[in-house]
Amino acid sequence: MTQHTYKTARRRFKRANTVLMAIYVIAILGGTYYLKSLEIEPLWLQITIAFLVAAPLCLYLVSMLRYFQETDEYNRMLHLQAFAYGAVFTVSMVFIVGALQMFDVIESFEIFWLGVMFFLAYGISHKVIGGKDCA
Repeated sequence: MTQHTYKTARRRFKRANTVLMAIYVIAILGGTYYLKSLEIEPLWLQITIAFLVAAPLCLYLVSMLRYFQETDEYNRMLHLQAFAYGAVFTVSMVFIVGALQMFDVIESFEIFWLGVMFFLAYGISHKVIGGKDCA
């Protein structure tokens, strides 16, 4: 693997982040608008648009991991620890929400918010651990 400077890695990550978030916004707005314009929404089209909306977010996670690998050992450790804490919090919330639904304490929960919770938990964990910036 080629060694990158922190500045180069950060610039590359920000560029990828900007492109992926632009694609996400276009996909979610365009897909929603397009589906609402149809009289009948075919299931295959809904599934396709859902994957197109989710793909940039999945690629964003991959770009985060690539960014972590391209930084020095100390920053990599901080980011991966925060990433792990965010994952533990998010998976714990999946179990808690699932149990609450199983025992009819709550009816439904928009699963999309768990992704938001992950990024929030990652950011907070990174700051608590002592990181200066979140990817």
